[in-house]
Amino acid sequence: MAKNKLKKCRVEAGLTQSKLAAAVGVTQPTYHRWEVGQLAIPKGKLNKLADELKTTPEAILGTHPPIKAAFYDPDAPEQEQYYGEVAIHFSGGGEPILLSISEDAHGTLYADLQGDNQFLIVKSLSNQTVAIRSDAISDVYFSSEAYDYFGPKGETYRQDSPLHLPDSRDWEIIEAIATDTVDMEDFDGNHLQRIQEILSPTSDEEFRRLVNDGVVKAEEVQGEKAKERAKLERIFRLAKDVTYQLSMGQRRNVQAESDAIYEAFWGLIEWPDAYENEIIRIPAEGYHRTIFINPKAVDYISIPTHKWEDGSIQAHAELIDDGDDQPSAKTKRR
Repeated sequence: MAKNKLKKCRVEAGLTQSKLAAAVGVTQPTYHRWEVGQLAIPKGKLNKLADELKTTPEAILGTHPPIKAAFYDPDAPEQEQYYGEVAIHFSGGGEPILLSISEDAHGTLYADLQGDNQFLIVKSLSNQTVAIRSDAISDVYFSSEAYDYFGPKGETYRQDSPLHLPDSRDWEIIEAIATDTVDMEDFDGNHLQRIQEILSPTSDEEFRRLVNDGVVKAEEVQGEKAKERAKLERIFRLAKDVTYQLSMGQRRNVQAESDAIYEAFWGLIEWPDAYENEIIRIPAEGYHRTIFINPKAVDYISIPTHKWEDGSIQAHAELIDDGDDQPSAKTKRR
């Protein structure tokens, strides 16, 4: 049975399990089994849940149509509209980071660059929530087109945003494929098939056709396959790794569970204007593997957005169910 998004919807509405259960006429234990996927939600109750949560049955089940990046579509939400790219260069000599961003992310970063936050937070269209240390920045270039043709002359960029997928459900599937640790039955079949098709490499048969059509030279095929493998590895890293760059230029990658990621970075991401530069602790494997990061010594820290959001939902759910009067997860930073 595919996992649902009932907890996410409930937390966004700011309701406890008990209150929502009472509102739809079931006991809290029954509701809990719905939320954790132990029991299918009856259709009649699903409609009641949707009414109470002011959403749709499809949103609760996680089966609504894919959220896609909108290219030059002024009618799409700004969080989904593709603005272009932003290149951030660092004074310590580390590699610049190049991000594909939405119109919303462009507007937020543009304004924040003119403020005095110690860290600037930007979300890419490729599952990256990036905290950039202001004092590490040498310059920033926004471009509403790709950097193949615009931006600083002579710069070489690593493609840090190789896949434009703003839907966190996509990245949950990509992470599961990359780590091979999750039962694929947890995901909607149509959604899973769509992602598998996106990630599928060019087949030998297709390469033969491209060679016959003169699109690719025969001697270039192995190189093209290597590029596809490298791109897939970058995509997998975006789904599973926290990446940070030290001020001397070294990049580090670490994996951690969603709740550990949220616990480590919530102050930095949610309160960048008031962050006190405390040492960041990432319990990657609890006692066996723990990483401490000095935020004053980094250029940036990039977190998988879907893991950050999942950790946030878990943390807010605990606060709400403990009876704390907390704002909903939809409360915006600005």
